[in-house]
Amino acid sequence: MQLKWIILFSICLRLLNAQTDIFSENPGFIYVRSDTTAVPIYINGNLIGHTPIYKPIPVLEGIHHISSHPPSIRDPFLQYANTEEMKQVFVMSGDTVEVLLDTYLLTHRLNQIKKDYYFTNYVGIGISLLVVWQLWILASN
Repeated sequence: MQLKWIILFSICLRLLNAQTDIFSENPGFIYVRSDTTAVPIYINGNLIGHTPIYKPIPVLEGIHHISSHPPSIRDPFLQYANTEEMKQVFVMSGDTVEVLLDTYLLTHRLNQIKKDYYFTNYVGIGISLLVVWQLWILASN
């Protein structure tokens, strides 16, 4: 019986000592604008919403990465790199940072990087086939 009262008492103490606010300090805000509607906005890899976003997004003080593409679907060689599609901002406590995403130019640049990547793959495959062909010729003699 005493064990139940001890557990109940410890739970009450934990509830009294619990965090009451979401933010322990004043949050900063990121206000995201875009040149296109219905663009998904990701902050630190988390989907926040689609443009237009009318209210600033509350974030903790520090460095944040804003992009229009999630890290999971980007190409593996771009996944952990800071490309032009990703904006990096530092938000101070109580401050609002405005970010403009120019998605047309970002998408164009990302498509160009993909084309370059595929071109280098095709060149590598072609050179590999030439080496195999030369080895086959040498082995047949």
